[in-house]
Amino acid sequence: MTSFIYIDVAAPNNHEGCKRGGIGMAVLDEDNYVECQKGLTIERDTNNAELDLMALQEALEYSEDGDVIYSTSDYCVKGFNDWLDGWKSKGWRKSDRKPVQNRQLWQVVDELRSRKYVEVRKVKAHAGIRGNEIANSLAIEAAEL
Repeated sequence: MTSFIYIDVAAPNNHEGCKRGGIGMAVLDEDNYVECQKGLTIERDTNNAELDLMALQEALEYSEDGDVIYSTSDYCVKGFNDWLDGWKSKGWRKSDRKPVQNRQLWQVVDELRSRKYVEVRKVKAHAGIRGNEIANSLAIEAAEL
């Protein structure tokens, strides 16, 4: 049975130096029933991009073959679907030859994706989509603890 895994993050004061971030994950089944939900607090300097990748890692670790992961992050969705193989083939460099940011996190994502087949899709934030709303609330709560 396919699970639909929604991930979101919260990084208060992202542009001024986030000292605590939150990750939210909600797993729904095909009937839109919540199978699992969790929030994680990250207690250190961080930013949205790093939190988004950590959320993607959490979802990949939880997922099974055939699951679908939904993220509000273009960075994660495009990185996973479009950029990752190119970065690897260029020695973890982008098309402009600059090093890939968050390389270590991307390498973990790459390792996890090699173990099973999952899809990673974009979901619009704050659009009333149940799984995303739950993940968003969990992320905010985790960041504020």
